[in-house]
Amino acid sequence: MPVDARIPSEKTIAPLAAARSFVESLRKHTHILVAISGGSDSTGLLLALQESKSANDGGFRLSAVTVDHALRPESADEARKVAMLCAELGISHTTRRWDGAKPASGLSEASRLARYRLIADVADTIGADVIVTGHTQGDQKETIAMRSARSNRADNLGLSGMSDAVLYGGRHWVMRPFLYCERQAIRDYLLEKAQGWIDDPSNENRKYERVRVRQALDDTNRLFSNGTTDIRSELSARAARFIHHNAVFFLLSLVRINAESLGEDPSVIRYALSALSGVIGGRRYPMASDTMDRVMALVANQEPGRITAHRVVFDYRKDALYLMRENRNIPSLRMPPGARMVWDERFDVFNRSDAEIVVRAFGAGDTMGIPIKPSGAIPPGILKRSSQTMPVFVRENHDLEFPGSGVAAIRPLLAPYDLFLPRFDLELANVIAMRLLRAAYPQPPV
Repeated sequence: MPVDARIPSEKTIAPLAAARSFVESLRKHTHILVAISGGSDSTGLLLALQESKSANDGGFRLSAVTVDHALRPESADEARKVAMLCAELGISHTTRRWDGAKPASGLSEASRLARYRLIADVADTIGADVIVTGHTQGDQKETIAMRSARSNRADNLGLSGMSDAVLYGGRHWVMRPFLYCERQAIRDYLLEKAQGWIDDPSNENRKYERVRVRQALDDTNRLFSNGTTDIRSELSARAARFIHHNAVFFLLSLVRINAESLGEDPSVIRYALSALSGVIGGRRYPMASDTMDRVMALVANQEPGRITAHRVVFDYRKDALYLMRENRNIPSLRMPPGARMVWDERFDVFNRSDAEIVVRAFGAGDTMGIPIKPSGAIPPGILKRSSQTMPVFVRENHDLEFPGSGVAAIRPLLAPYDLFLPRFDLELANVIAMRLLRAAYPQPPV
């Protein structure tokens, strides 16, 4: 089995020490689900956690899950080998297979999404409290290198790397105890235990960006700092406080920010506006840096003006900056009785009636009153424009109903956070969630 070249680092932790530190920080009687592929990283994680379990008198429970992506003929046999290892260790193991057609492009991202979905399904089934993965310091450096290749600007927040914990689907914390462990150290630990591992040939296939980056890092011994995650955590927390004190929400169609507050630290303003634009526009990923530059230029100019970016209108007035969904390309959604669907990536809608309804935006030609309660603080033009991005329900007799009428249950979505929420944005996401009358996201188990 080939061994990767050691990647030098400024901060590393031995695998067993990392596992012990992780389990000591957990709540007692925690059920841990280990995502294991059979590779060295995840196998090392499973064994280190098992050894830690013996050392602390079993203060937690271990289970394991393997996802067979069905992309190679050998994958089913590899999953069986992992199941055999778990049986030898006395650890309950589940295999899930990613069935169905695979996309011709974007395979890596589709595989990742399928993997998380299948692992979360197992976590639900067995009642696991936390999911752990074998991401290492090498994975972190590769991630930073790939993000750096896209943009090496000082304000590229992606250079902070992966978070040590991510909330998946609003309910499952996925943690990475080995994020400060070197892959070679993990393999040395396995060799000491006389435990082999499975080498996935796709990890050497240069058609994948991560493989090319990994090989370049091996060749150049390029170093990256691991301290920037703390900087991002602090920046996110400051953005959360800024939104809490200065932003007023009018459902999910309009946010008002006092103009005088926009003179604060530009990095905080930038972070806060990026988060708000993702929520208002129903966008999972942040807007491009050059687009965000245009938004910040509008703010810095301190003169009335308006730009549209990321499906969001930024309208700067004398007293406030207003953010609202762009009134363009808003879908019309036909919903059968009892159906539950996502509308415009902004709302989760459930048809509670016994008839079909259509969910669409409140239109300029609709004769009913506007769906946002008028306020003297909102200019009439802003009120009218933002109202036309709000959902209404059209019944089969063509009557219109607003949210709250009982025809449908509606829940605001937070597109940047509902699928993957890194720990460093938890406070920020919860500030926005509570302003939209959403329940807070759960805290991690450590």
